[in-house]
Amino acid sequence: MSAGCSPAGADEARADDGAQLTRRAFLHQAAALAAGAWAGGCRDGAAPAEAPGSVEILVVGAGVAGLAAARELERSGHEVLVLEARERPGGRVLTLREPFDDGLYAEAGAVFVPAHHHHAITFAREHGVPLVPAFDRRRAANQWFHVAGRLVRADVEGRVPWPLALPPAEQGMSPGALQERYLGPVIQRLGDPAHPSWPGETALAYDASSVAGLLRRQGASEHAIAIARLGYLDEWGDGIDHLSALGMLRDLAINARGHDAFSVQGGTDRLPRAMAAKLTGRIRYGAAVTVIHRRRRGVEVEYVEESTLRTVRARRLVCAIPFPALRTVRASPAWTAGKQAAIDGLPATSVTRVYLQVSRRFWDEDAPASTPTDLPIMLAAEASRGQPGGRAILEAFITGARAREVERMAPADRVSFVAGHMERIYPGLARHLERGASYAWDADPWSRGDYAWFRPGQVRRFLPHLATPEGRVHFAGDHTSTSPGWMNGALESGLRAAAEVADGSR
Repeated sequence: MSAGCSPAGADEARADDGAQLTRRAFLHQAAALAAGAWAGGCRDGAAPAEAPGSVEILVVGAGVAGLAAARELERSGHEVLVLEARERPGGRVLTLREPFDDGLYAEAGAVFVPAHHHHAITFAREHGVPLVPAFDRRRAANQWFHVAGRLVRADVEGRVPWPLALPPAEQGMSPGALQERYLGPVIQRLGDPAHPSWPGETALAYDASSVAGLLRRQGASEHAIAIARLGYLDEWGDGIDHLSALGMLRDLAINARGHDAFSVQGGTDRLPRAMAAKLTGRIRYGAAVTVIHRRRRGVEVEYVEESTLRTVRARRLVCAIPFPALRTVRASPAWTAGKQAAIDGLPATSVTRVYLQVSRRFWDEDAPASTPTDLPIMLAAEASRGQPGGRAILEAFITGARAREVERMAPADRVSFVAGHMERIYPGLARHLERGASYAWDADPWSRGDYAWFRPGQVRRFLPHLATPEGRVHFAGDHTSTSPGWMNGALESGLRAAAEVADGSR
């Protein structure tokens, strides 16, 4: 076994001090460069040491939101430049191909595309990116859960023999059935979350409650709430005790249109790479923005590229930086109070994913693709399903406080910790384990967390400000869309931002 072999990224920054430029070190460097430039007379209206470039439209961030905006604007005849701090496109769409053998890969970010996510499917088709069914229907029909120290399996009718003292009306009900029982009627009262006027006061009333609190008010027993913590609901933010009921209900309302889904054949990163290929020569990688100046007739952006402070001017800007990372970018003048509150306050889900490469698929051939658990590893899954060869990759998907605990471990300790718990789901794992890897999104300097979520009260407070332009600066990213956490939402936001720019440029 070779434990702790991590992909280039967040793990290596912790394992080898100085091996990678952390965001904190970068900001110290950028501040020193900026101080030198300002000392040399680089003030508002004065020419910096290096003559600034200019472009019609500037896009900051080459995640799928920024790429969608840039591509749409360029197709409309606008001159576009994209600045991306990373050395790759995709943002939080990231496929890990190392340190795995035999061409295996695992997703650190987006995994699949629901069949009703038409933006994602349309972009994949337009860019020649093949989609394949994400789930084996036979295996998807199987449901396993590890709860209260036991591995339990649903029967052919989907009823689960929970080792919990549930009331008679709840006995045997799956998490999905309990969710439908207690949250389904509420969703019917929400209205259409995709409508521009949403949410109304009826919907906003649910923002004050947590998901767990709403379940209790709807009559769910405490054991039913414990079952609700298994899987999807508890994977947002810090879990259902801390999550706005309205934020979760919106996602359920938008995504309750069926269970068919696709994955990108060969890895999800093929989509942003194909999108970036259409923008050849229009993306500058390793270009980290430090200041956004808003002028009366345009914008001016300072960024660091190859340890050099540079400036570029544009008529308009699309900002597709996740808000936790945008907190470190200075705005001049300052953002409006509502926008700044949203930037400062909108949280991102802590996600740590740990991968175990095994010599062969040694488990029951009827085992489901994923198993929700009440263990610290939260969700156990095969990350390499559908990939050829004898070897395979198992994954633990961990969010919230538990993700932060695992993120603080050394990479090798993460692998050992997860392998110990995963043995309960996949007996015999230790005999087949060959190597491990992990990725912690909190430690990624350009995202500082994964998908956005809302605490109680934050939908009412932040939603009006997330996508609202600030002068000539327009905002994109899944956090500004109707579907936070999904590629479809990111693409939707990019198209919306491009339309705003086009309207303002007329």
